[in-house]
Formats: sequence, structure tokens, C-alpha cells
Amino acid sequence: MYRFITEWMDTNRLWVTDQMTFDRAVQAIGLELEGRGIVDGTFTRAVLEQERTIPSGVADVAVPVAVIDVPRHVTREDGITLLHLNHPFDVLSITGEPVRAEMLFFVTATTEARREAFHKLMDDLLMDDETLQALAHIKSRSGLYHLQTMDLKAFSF
Repeated sequence: MYRFITEWMDTNRLWVTDQMTFDRAVQAIGLELEGRGIVDGTFTRAVLEQERTIPSGVADVAVPVAVIDVPRHVTREDGITLLHLNHPFDVLSITGEPVRAEMLFFVTATTEARREAFHKLMDDLLMDDETLQALAHIKSRSGLYHLQTMDLKAFSF
């Protein structure tokens, strides 16, 4: 069975930023996510601390990205948030190699079962070159709406 990307990628969880560093991008998205009740006020600190020990960069995919598994203790609402970077910057991979990320995905899950489901979706997305490249070209919420007309069936479950 296939899932359309727009079945789980909510246009209200898509942002674009001009921030030039990981720290500033996390701070900016943290304010947005906190304002919408998706995370609490400790989001930025928790994510930056986690990034020091568990780097999020993914290089061996069609479009280099970072997938940040937001700590459950700061998460208030389940979902996947996409932050498109107008100015890609380096993040580290788990092996310590720099990755020039074009997008940041923030996985917020309130239960382990939801986290596992989102990880499956992210794994499928990262293996689907066409959909990942389509997402990389989105620079607005209306761009995500356009994906609905493309019928991208990226994910099996």
C-alpha cells in the first residue's frame, strides 16, 4: 500500500529560512513550533545539545538533509516539520563528516510507536530520489500544495 506525501506532510509544518547556521535555523524554527504548541520552550536548547552528541546529517541520499529526532520531553504534538534552507549549511553526520544540508526535518513524536512510524516514513522518503528532489525545490507552502497534483506515492506501509 502506498501513501501520498501530502497525507502526512502538513503544509502548516513547512517553513523556509534564510538563516545561515544550524543554531540560528533551530532557534528560528523553535520559536515557530513553540508558538503553535508543537514543542515547549526548551526545544532549541534540547535540540542543540542533542546535535552535539547525535549529529543529524544524512549524506548518502539524492539531496543532503538533516533529520532531527526531537527529544520526546519537549514534544507536545506528533508530526514531521520541514525547514527548507535558502542558504544550505554544513551539519555533521553520525560519522563526523560534514554534510551540506538543503533541508532539515524535525520529527516530533509523543510516543515510541509514533516515533517508529515517522522513522519508517523518513526512511522511505530518503530512499525516494524523485520525492526528495521535489521537496528540495519547494520554497513555499503553495509549493507543497503543488505536490498534491503530482501524485507522488513515495511511501509504502
